[in-house]
Amino acid sequence: MVSKRSMASDINTKKHSSGPAAAGLKAKPRRLRALGFSSLARAIFLSNIVGLLILIIGALTLNEVRTGLIDTKVQSLYSQAELVGSVLASEATGEGPIPNLNVQDARQVLRRISLQQGTRIRLYDINGELIGDSEALKTGVEILPFETETPDDNLTLTERIEGGTQALVRAIPSVKRRREFLKRELDQDIRRALLGDPVAGEQYDDGELIVAVNIPITRVQAVVGVVTMESRDLQAIVDAERRSLAPIAILAILTAVLSSLALTLFIALPIRRLARAAEIVTRSSDNRGAIPDLSGRRDEIGDLSIILREMTDGLYDRINDIANFAADVAHEIKNPLTSMRSAMETLPSAKTDAQREKLIAVVQNDVTRMDRLITDISKASRMDAELARETGVPIEIEQMLENMAMLYEQTSKPDMPTVHYITPDSAEDDPIIIRGAPDPIGQVVRNLIDNAITFSPQKGEVRLRVRRGEGERENMAVITVDDDGPGIPPDNLDNIFERFYTQRPKGQEFGTHSGLGLAICRQIVRAHRGEIFAENRLHNGEIKGAKFTVTMPLYRE
Repeated sequence: MVSKRSMASDINTKKHSSGPAAAGLKAKPRRLRALGFSSLARAIFLSNIVGLLILIIGALTLNEVRTGLIDTKVQSLYSQAELVGSVLASEATGEGPIPNLNVQDARQVLRRISLQQGTRIRLYDINGELIGDSEALKTGVEILPFETETPDDNLTLTERIEGGTQALVRAIPSVKRRREFLKRELDQDIRRALLGDPVAGEQYDDGELIVAVNIPITRVQAVVGVVTMESRDLQAIVDAERRSLAPIAILAILTAVLSSLALTLFIALPIRRLARAAEIVTRSSDNRGAIPDLSGRRDEIGDLSIILREMTDGLYDRINDIANFAADVAHEIKNPLTSMRSAMETLPSAKTDAQREKLIAVVQNDVTRMDRLITDISKASRMDAELARETGVPIEIEQMLENMAMLYEQTSKPDMPTVHYITPDSAEDDPIIIRGAPDPIGQVVRNLIDNAITFSPQKGEVRLRVRRGEGERENMAVITVDDDGPGIPPDNLDNIFERFYTQRPKGQEFGTHSGLGLAICRQIVRAHRGEIFAENRLHNGEIKGAKFTVTMPLYRE
């Protein structure tokens, strides 16, 4: 009967330097998208920028209209004021050698001028005294009914919004400074015009936007007065333009509301669901499937859902493994303890020295076995933490296997099986490179070699090979370790990777195997997203040895 296989438990692990680690060295389920290729990032940016662009375009349009309107108004008033000044200079300054502005003639000229609504003309003499006013003369001015201010309670919603908006705009420091800078100083403007310098531009009179032009009235290069023209309909025109901007503002508001709803529905709510599900999972171990499956989404939230589900499954698997591991440890330690207690209870009743030495030998073997168990259990318990601290690096696996085979050849005893690295028949120029932690992967190979040596006959051979996978394993490196031993019972091909599963080969010293070696190998390989399995080497239906196969993903830059 072929004996069952076990793992040689001489697990020589090295202490690894800590560093940034990917948990368990597992690759992410999806490759993280660059920000420029993120559909979620594009949606967020576009949904917010559209509304902003609408407002910016509307504001720029209004500013352009306002600036152009003011320039046009200034030029128009300037031309009209020059024309009025020329008429006054020719018809209201007399014919004597000394030019002088005649008040009555000047007022008659004003009465004949037809003015647009909202336009006002004033005349000032050489001393800066007001001598004529179109409003006082009622010349060309439409008499409007007296309008009282509308109480705030009777204002419409649009008027309230407009008034509040204007108040907010006027409260801006830069706007306040500009209005103060353009505040109208009529006396100063008249004095400048009397000195021969025209004054024209936009001004603010009691907070109202106006366009005013002050032109000196000259005859024979002598200034005899000043004509002032102002237009107060500009603010009404600007307000009308602002009101025309209302549909654009409403569209921008609707766009912002819709984008906010979209972001809430497609981002905030799914994240809230994931957060609540994660909270439920942390509170109870009976809600393993509480994390919603959002893998159908092609964005970062879908990736997050997959990662959270895999993380939850991994945590629950870890919890179950810890519980099973604790039970297995208790069971394995209980056996040598029971044997030791029986031997110690029997020792006082031993009658001969041979019986006593036999009982003492049993106790010593049990102590050795417990020491071995505790050492391997400690190493197995630290394996997850060590894998988490390891940083994955590119590994040229062919060179590793060749160096390891050379080391075994140099340190082997004459009666031990030999270890050989067999180069593939179709050698490739490009080396086979995998990504992982060098020390744990090296430990897997060493443990498989030690296991093969344990079951190989004297003068036997252990062979190492590596090749690129084919078909479904196209992107994998395939590592094999085979021997010339008795093979593995078909029913135990999967069981040998379970913790504490062990049966010693014939002639092996008691207590030298803990049954954790192959379980640790599987733990390391799975952490690297690989697979490990065992099979028998057959020739004409006869078992010629065992073969262990390890597959690991190839390194991709």
